[in-house]
Amino acid sequence: MKVEVVIAGGGRGTRFSNSQPKQFCSIAGKPILDWTLSRFENSPLVTYIILVVPRGMKEKAKKILLLDSYKKLKLVTEGGEERSDSVHNGLIFVDNDTQVVLVHDGVRPLVSPSLIQSVIKYTETYAAVVPGVSVKETIKEKDEYDVVVKTLGRDKLRLIQTPQGFKYPIIKKAHQQAKVQNLKASDDAGLVEKLGEKVKIIPGEDSNIKITTSFDFEMAELLLREEQRTYEMWNRI
Repeated sequence: MKVEVVIAGGGRGTRFSNSQPKQFCSIAGKPILDWTLSRFENSPLVTYIILVVPRGMKEKAKKILLLDSYKKLKLVTEGGEERSDSVHNGLIFVDNDTQVVLVHDGVRPLVSPSLIQSVIKYTETYAAVVPGVSVKETIKEKDEYDVVVKTLGRDKLRLIQTPQGFKYPIIKKAHQQAKVQNLKASDDAGLVEKLGEKVKIIPGEDSNIKITTSFDFEMAELLLREEQRTYEMWNRI
């Protein structure tokens, strides 16, 4: 089965640096995007990787990242104004005979091999698959005055992660419709939902964090360094 991955690294957030987007910042010894790329490079189920970087930063990405080390990297392309525009720009380069497309946040460097495998496996059966984790805190809906409207039941809520998996014709059609009708969604599965397709939720991983805040950055660095230590320890045995 042919599987291609679009890594959405086209955001321009500069929370951790005044000079460059956070996905290029170094964490545990190398840029966040390099960690993310390596997860899919090392998956035997992945055929090709398409990397999307911020507009105007394609050459800088080639200088900062270890791109020559990734044999599965098909190409690097530039993103757009919104995340959906960036993913759409990556989907343009997916081969027509590809069966499954994964879309993954560039700033989720801790995705595990088993989660990648699970998403691909379930996408053989379902049109769209997303990993999700249970909500541990109480969630309340508020009004414009910050007054609670209602308390939501946690048993039916999930925090959705990436990679999200799709049958290629479905995600292609979803993004084409979004372009024509100017549809918006906070993730790619949301665009598929607008087609009327069902989206399957499978168990995600608490460690599969998206680096958004300084706390996320520090937590991810701790986890990556521990992972490195464990790997080195087993290599010495």
